[in-house]
Amino acid sequence: MPRLTGVLALACLSLAACRGPYGSEGERLARTYCAACHVFPEPALLDKKTWQSGVLPAMAPRLGVSTTTSFSEALRNPYMTVLTKAVSPRDWDQIVQYYRERSPDTLPYQSLPAEPRVDPDLFRTGPFVPRMHSSAIITLLKVDPTYERIFVGEAGTNRLLIFDWKRRLLSTLTLGSPPTDLIVENEHVLVLESGILSPNDQARGSLVQYDFSGHDSLRFNRILIDSLLRPVFVEQFDFAGDGRNDFLICEFGDNRGRLALYRYDGAKYARHVLDASPGAIRFEIRDMTGDGHPDIVALFAQGDERIVLFENDGKGNFPEPHRILARFPPVYGSMYFSLHDFNGDGKPDILYVNGDNFDYSRVLKPYHGVRILENDGKNNFVERYFFPVYGAARAEVADFDKDGDLDILITSNFADSARHPERGIMFLENTGPYQFQPYAFSVASGGQWNLMATGDFNKDGWLDVIIGAMNLGDIANLQRRLTGQPLEGGKDPILFFENRR
Repeated sequence: MPRLTGVLALACLSLAACRGPYGSEGERLARTYCAACHVFPEPALLDKKTWQSGVLPAMAPRLGVSTTTSFSEALRNPYMTVLTKAVSPRDWDQIVQYYRERSPDTLPYQSLPAEPRVDPDLFRTGPFVPRMHSSAIITLLKVDPTYERIFVGEAGTNRLLIFDWKRRLLSTLTLGSPPTDLIVENEHVLVLESGILSPNDQARGSLVQYDFSGHDSLRFNRILIDSLLRPVFVEQFDFAGDGRNDFLICEFGDNRGRLALYRYDGAKYARHVLDASPGAIRFEIRDMTGDGHPDIVALFAQGDERIVLFENDGKGNFPEPHRILARFPPVYGSMYFSLHDFNGDGKPDILYVNGDNFDYSRVLKPYHGVRILENDGKNNFVERYFFPVYGAARAEVADFDKDGDLDILITSNFADSARHPERGIMFLENTGPYQFQPYAFSVASGGQWNLMATGDFNKDGWLDVIIGAMNLGDIANLQRRLTGQPLEGGKDPILFFENRR
């Protein structure tokens, strides 16, 4: 999926009050400027070199600091949030010194709660389609169980491919930009097109209707919604209970973005912004308050990384203040979340995934992985389980082995390719309350993995999985516009995990 910048400071227009004892003036300044809008990023989160050559130069222009580096100047953007009163050179030097002195030379290696076994019997693994020609930048995987179709979208070629459940290619459609999500309806599909996949602030994304001509071929009908800011996720839902579906869209953007509702006013879909900050990447619709009305829980993964509850007032409106359910440091690299009842108390808990590393701090981070945040019944969440996974990208939660509890399948974009490339895909088998036996897969070696989708594709009553690649080398070429020809990715752009139980 899109690069999540993970920049240290998304600078605010107001500063936090200076309170409490500090070890140095540099620490006081850092906590003042860097904790005003998000969780304070402790120096220990990154090594010295990464702070000094990666994150701090990226932070400087956001604090109004002028530097001589071309890297810093290149980051300047008319949509970038910058302090109205710039940090002085003297104060900036003290902030830099604080991070340089307090950060470690290297980050510790991840310590796992249990040693993973390799290649469990539960899944038979192999290519989705042998020798499939692809860019290996899979931006969409969607399963249509009603008509037994699998939709695959990719960048590089901007293609949307339709397969049947026997993995035979039915049709191919070239779009104007990479697709990132899709809604299947009876006679047509609604495709979310990114506009520009790489980080940008141009409102060139759209939600487009394509009609089925014949059983599986698609043809363009119309653009339902345009001027979207790098959209990545969409669902439709009747929030007001009036029989009309709204579209709720995550517009990730870059320096600007939003989570917005689009409601039909009789002539067009009018935009209602729920949150005007960048980084909206996923949401779930769930009655979290018990009042019978559907609420929204959304993950924001840019700058102020957080999970937010938007409460429905019963009329389809979501008035402020919105409640922050969980908040994470800006270098965490939030990627995904989903709601599940892990402890069987009837209340939705949060599975949180963080591992984006395609930013200014491309080092293996021990805090990457999956976390279960337990709900106390009043929407207060506390971390109850953490399994470290370098570069964790997605997680599918299901009772894959049908033993009555929830298992977790995890992909990684940034596994430790030198020491443990097999951990690019991990399976956590539930063995008891917040206890999991980990497994890794040799088929994961040599690839970078992101999206997943599930379905009983062979109709044997067991849930199978397809997993899409996110080849970063091809992404870099795409961003540099070196893609005159379709990109040839790794060994297999999509894997098929057949459940053998």
